[in-house]
Amino acid sequence: MRWYFRDISDDPSEKELTQQDQFNNDEVALAEALVRETIQNSTDAQASSDVPVRVRFAIADGVVDRTLSAILDGLSPHLRAANLPVARNNESLRLLVVEDFGTTGLSGSVEIKDDGQFSGFWRRFGRSNKEGAKGGRWGLGKLVFPSASGIRSIIGLTQRLQEGDSWIMGQAILRNHVIDGRECDSVGFWCRSNGPRPGLPTDDAHTIATVKSAAGLARRSEPGLSLIVPDLLSDITEELLIAATIRNYYFPILTGRLSVEINDTVIDAKTFESLAESVSGGVTRSVLDFVRALDRASEQEPLYTLPATWQTIAITADLLGDATVTNLREQFRNGDLLRIRAPLTVRSKDGSEDKTYVDAYLRRASPGEKTQTLVVRGSITVPTEGRKFLFADCNGALVARDIAISRLLGDAENPAHTQWNERADKLRAGWQSGRTIVRKVRSLLPELHALVTERVEQVDPLALLEFFSIPKDHRQRGAANVGQGRPKDLPSSDPKPFRIEKRASGFAILPGPSIANSTFPFKLRVRCAYDVLTGDPFSRFSRYDFTFYGAGLKVEKKGAAQHVPTDANQLDVEISGADFRVDVLGFDSNRDLIIEAEG
Repeated sequence: MRWYFRDISDDPSEKELTQQDQFNNDEVALAEALVRETIQNSTDAQASSDVPVRVRFAIADGVVDRTLSAILDGLSPHLRAANLPVARNNESLRLLVVEDFGTTGLSGSVEIKDDGQFSGFWRRFGRSNKEGAKGGRWGLGKLVFPSASGIRSIIGLTQRLQEGDSWIMGQAILRNHVIDGRECDSVGFWCRSNGPRPGLPTDDAHTIATVKSAAGLARRSEPGLSLIVPDLLSDITEELLIAATIRNYYFPILTGRLSVEINDTVIDAKTFESLAESVSGGVTRSVLDFVRALDRASEQEPLYTLPATWQTIAITADLLGDATVTNLREQFRNGDLLRIRAPLTVRSKDGSEDKTYVDAYLRRASPGEKTQTLVVRGSITVPTEGRKFLFADCNGALVARDIAISRLLGDAENPAHTQWNERADKLRAGWQSGRTIVRKVRSLLPELHALVTERVEQVDPLALLEFFSIPKDHRQRGAANVGQGRPKDLPSSDPKPFRIEKRASGFAILPGPSIANSTFPFKLRVRCAYDVLTGDPFSRFSRYDFTFYGAGLKVEKKGAAQHVPTDANQLDVEISGADFRVDVLGFDSNRDLIIEAEG
């Protein structure tokens, strides 16, 4: 086995893979992208709908092994030439192992480029052969694995269900570089030294057994894929992997379709609830109950199916009829789970037409209950879309599982699968009126919510109080008592266990007046945005302003406090004792910062 990089000295063009930053950015942190890409690929390759998928993450520190050192030592000249860190021989490594079970492994030819998953994973970049409701579609998501390695490399072993054989090879995603006057491609392979052509894997039993033992793989003869990520970056920790799994995959885990092992922690339907309570920014008990109810309802016929004309007109009482609207409103007020099917007709650019649908779920929340909206496309969640439809008075879900609509929405997704883009090239190239359909799907939950909650516009006489005032001498007799100050009979607000203090380039979270009476641990959710002249600062927040995922902001904690970013402008803080301090610095001191904190 050797490292092989193609000679591109005579290539008239120059190309490099520059998309790795898409998996450690403002939308999604590297640990979260790693979890999402792994589980998406694994659920895509599920061997049978009757057997749940099991995914294993194992982090090992201080690994010293001759086999791995020898493999990586052969990569060293290329790392030096590409100005990247070099793993020294016999140096201890931080290692990540990612494995899936209950899957098919990478099928297809190992020698030629075809439409099989082996070629799709190892040889294809920027173009995917996945179809239907399959989660990953860009052919770029797999870059998250070398992106998690300080030496930009991985080793992969696949045991294949249909073929019954095992193959192993490695890959490095570096930069174009020059060795001995020869320009080398940025993509290289750890592959067979001999054979009909370079860049091929090996099925040598001794090599496979040696690497299995060296990396501590759990796979024996079960079909599936095992990946080894050497020199794992410090951004990837067990705690972050657990939190990302709980935040993103509670739906398939709670419904028994998926289990995840992260070192010694098992996350499945039995353990999920207890683990979720310990994760900052995790899933509340009410949301867990909602997901379980949604799973039971999905096995039944929908409560109501919208007329097909909803695709071109708004959802109103006139469209549904007074009797139907009255019935839906009554059930919503009673706390029943509403499951409403919305039929759609989609047409691809080749002229084919499919009848499809999406399902919408709404259930009224109890007073004070923290709500959440779940958006599911195929087998994956689309978290940024879910955050766009948060309702204060109910939990909601938008589920697009049918193959046709899942294909269309998948073509609208960004590479990290976190949101839809109505102007995506694949959407425009593959579908007639694709942008209109995405927009209509997005409008489904808000329109239904407005209908069943009987939302009406009301005049608020105090709405513009901060912008306009009425001189006392000019007030009309009998006018509302506006601007007279706080009424004397209102009760005083309860003191909080924390307080926010302004700093030169940020703020500090400190113990508040009632900290001595607090029950620990308690959690805070902190949101930030720069103030704007008009509108809501949070709805107008831009990731170009700042991000908790990037290097611009600095969060320093002291004492009994832990924190984790849960959005570009959102930080979850867990307080485990009365002695704590969290400083958040690095904001633009020339702009007014708005801070919202709730416990």
